[in-house]
Amino acid sequence: MNNDKKVIIVGKQHAGERLDVFVAHEADGVSRSQIQKLIEQSMVFLNGKPALKRQLVSENDRIEVAGLNAIDPVTPVVPQNIPLDIIYEDEFYVAVNKPSGLVVHPGNGVKDGTLVNALVYQIKNLSDGSESDRPGVVHRLDKETSGVLIAAKTNRAHSALSSYFAARKIEKYYVGLCIGMVGKEHSMIDIPLHRSSRDPIKRAPCLNGKPAQTEYWLLEYSDGISALKFKLHTGRTHQIRVHCSAMGFPILADSLYGGNRERLLRINPAERPFAYSIFKCFKRHALHARSLSFTHPFTGEKVEILAPLPPDFCRAMDKFGNRNLFD
Repeated sequence: MNNDKKVIIVGKQHAGERLDVFVAHEADGVSRSQIQKLIEQSMVFLNGKPALKRQLVSENDRIEVAGLNAIDPVTPVVPQNIPLDIIYEDEFYVAVNKPSGLVVHPGNGVKDGTLVNALVYQIKNLSDGSESDRPGVVHRLDKETSGVLIAAKTNRAHSALSSYFAARKIEKYYVGLCIGMVGKEHSMIDIPLHRSSRDPIKRAPCLNGKPAQTEYWLLEYSDGISALKFKLHTGRTHQIRVHCSAMGFPILADSLYGGNRERLLRINPAERPFAYSIFKCFKRHALHARSLSFTHPFTGEKVEILAPLPPDFCRAMDKFGNRNLFD
């Protein structure tokens, strides 16, 4: 057989997996994103017809992949002994309480020291992920955002959970502290978002952007600071942070979206001492991914994963005089 072409017959155990995920696993040294590029170039065929990225495979399907010789081999992620707070684990998934400051995966100048490096060291077997440097990664959190993050151990598990995220079958709740008073105690923020034309790192409201919905509840308000619970109905980059900023109550200590120390000057002078005391609790933006829940795709059981609050949030709760503020 020509080494540039690979023929794969789908076994019973892989039926129902996404085609791109399955092929990436079967073609050693090739990432899922590289397979997707081959699919876009009509270099992958499913039962004699050009394949599509999101197609699911069935038992005895015949897949032909060409162009493999032109693909640069992937560089494996280096395992690193970085402590992880594992809060859930079974044979399919592992969830951690990610600390603030830990980047999820290599990229944008970050080569190692990431959550992925730690997962590869501790878990050993992970799904191929969407890129060669993202094994197990199904979703992400911003570097400074702490909280629950789940990773997949197998490609089948990865495909199932990715489908859940896409179909909004996973409930994700965050908690945060904001500067200012919200307009309503409970509301839905529905503002489309797009990459900012002025700063490629930022996201911004845009009528023609991708749909983005964030539901929130006011838990408590005191002297210029609002404690909120959020439910993500979509998962856009920086979504909660941009939405809160756009509504006039930016996340506390979020300098990228207007929650810096200078913002506290807009608060009534009589309320500033308390607001400053809360601000001093944080050296990062005050946002924590509190919980994640879903129906397990393989056991059918309800999975609810709760990420304990980090020390900075606990200090802030003490200032509020309410240790149960975010329960």
